[in-house]
Amino acid sequence: MNSPFSASGPGARSSTPMAGRQLGRYEILTQLASGGMASVYLARAQGVAGFERLVAIKVLHPHLAYEQEFISMFLDEARLAARIRHTNVVPTLDVSDSPGDGYFIVMEYIEGNHLGALLGRAAKRGERLPRPFVCRVLVDTLQGLAAAHRLTDEHGTALKLVHRDVSPHNILVGTDGITRLTDFGVAKAEVRMASTRAGQFKGKLSYMAPEQASSNETDQRSDLFSVGIILWESLTGRRLFKGESNAATLNKLLHEPVAKPSELWPDLKRFDHVVMKALSRERDDRFQTAEAFGLALDDAAGRGGVSKTRSVADVVRNLDSEKIEAERERAREAIDMLGATEIGETHVPMPREGTPSASQTYARDRATGSYVHGTTSGVLDDGTPVVVKSSSDSKALTWVVMGLAAIILVYAGFLVSQLLTPPAPKRQPPPAPIADTKSRVEEPPKRAPRPKPKDEARAEEAPAVTPTPASAEPETRVVAEPERPSSPARSRRRRARPKPQAAVTRAAEPEKPTRKEPATEPTPAPRPEPVDIDIRNPYRN
Repeated sequence: MNSPFSASGPGARSSTPMAGRQLGRYEILTQLASGGMASVYLARAQGVAGFERLVAIKVLHPHLAYEQEFISMFLDEARLAARIRHTNVVPTLDVSDSPGDGYFIVMEYIEGNHLGALLGRAAKRGERLPRPFVCRVLVDTLQGLAAAHRLTDEHGTALKLVHRDVSPHNILVGTDGITRLTDFGVAKAEVRMASTRAGQFKGKLSYMAPEQASSNETDQRSDLFSVGIILWESLTGRRLFKGESNAATLNKLLHEPVAKPSELWPDLKRFDHVVMKALSRERDDRFQTAEAFGLALDDAAGRGGVSKTRSVADVVRNLDSEKIEAERERAREAIDMLGATEIGETHVPMPREGTPSASQTYARDRATGSYVHGTTSGVLDDGTPVVVKSSSDSKALTWVVMGLAAIILVYAGFLVSQLLTPPAPKRQPPPAPIADTKSRVEEPPKRAPRPKPKDEARAEEAPAVTPTPASAEPETRVVAEPERPSSPARSRRRRARPKPQAAVTRAAEPEKPTRKEPATEPTPAPRPEPVDIDIRNPYRN
């Protein structure tokens, strides 16, 4: 179990509504626990080649999922816990949001139970937890707390983190024998987004330090006082500052003297000094660091007084075997219902091809300093944000791609419209003009008159002159000019009909019409002189 909450309390919710729901890449299997602020579910992350891993997912209650104050506290827990890398702190793997469910934190699933449940199991049996077991659990807790107290930012500046809620319910003891500190939801740090309002207390009153309960002023030594209370109760098997009401509890915490463990159990004499120093009401009288507290407890336990991890795992299985087995059975049923992944039946997928992309830069909202969707819900600020929003460069690229897509879409629409429009009817070309074979207009020549006999010629006073006909005109050829196309759109020539040979010749070589010359009257021929001829005496001539 990976939660400080009890699933059997009045705040527990049924796991049925969330079973099978997908939160990003995580599939909810069953509910593990529920508290006043959030619920914890067992889920599985699936990947390629049969990859599957069980994780614990912490989800805010629906009525708090969209409250600004609780969102800030929730994300503070995620980003602070994710920066703590230690064996004795529950690893935070991811943080994201899901539509309708709000933000959720993904943590490593720890099979086991919290220290408070183990103390209750032992009390029901009328037993105390073994001292070596208690020493190992508290030493591991102090080591995880020391790692949290030493936390720094990316520049090496101490964050001065204070857990403020160190209690048995936030100490997980796994079946692997390792103890882990969890739930940094109310932690105090220099870079925390959420702040505590005046008069508001965070944490459990019966495990608070006096200064925290009276004035809400805390530092890292306040966490050590809380560990002192847990050590006292784990060794003795009793409650230290538990009253019938909050007022009675506060009165015990501030004023009543604290009994030494040896006053209840004499065999605890060796732990009196360590316990009483941790429970000093003056902060300067306590241990100043978690490391010093852990070394003092280890020395008080003596040689062989601290259990090994194997022994711790055996105690957990012995005290909580029924609960662990019931949890495993619920997980198996959920996996069978939703579908199991068989490793042996998967094929080997090939990686995607392509060139490696350039390094991605993450944009921070200037107003909120957030990496998450432009809201005030920031997450990790160490350069590795989990949920990011796109930068301005990516926005410009997006607009360019959208513009190109719009141009291509318009052009494609134009092509489609052209394909769907019916073609216009073809216009037949006009018939080619037929050249007139009788393009030349000629008049038949007149035959000259036959010559008259000599007797008639002598009888006439003048010889007959053949006149040139006045109506005769020079030779004229009329060539028909080819008709031009009526429309400029008809640029392409079409095959003409066959033509007569003369017309083809004249069409191939069109001649310009000759200009008619004005008619001129013929010049009369000169008259011959008369000759005196004696036909009876030819020698006279």
